[in-house]
Amino acid sequence: MQVNVIFFGVLSDVVGKNMLTIQDTDNMADLKSKLIISYPDLKDYTFRMAVNQQMVEDNHLLFDNDLVAVMPPFAGG
Repeated sequence: MQVNVIFFGVLSDVVGKNMLTIQDTDNMADLKSKLIISYPDLKDYTFRMAVNQQMVEDNHLLFDNDLVAVMPPFAGG
């Protein structure tokens, strides 16, 4: 199974890419852990994650070809 991960804002600078494909992950907690292991500087940032344009929590299950967005804090107004 694979998921596509898109990074927004300063997080794309931290990772050095706008998009990655991650293999063999089945929930958000596992994905977040893999991202922080691969890109340790991410742990210094606050970010939220969405799957297929829906904000989710760490216990959310992932499915093949899900699109995960990793976003820094933002404010509307």
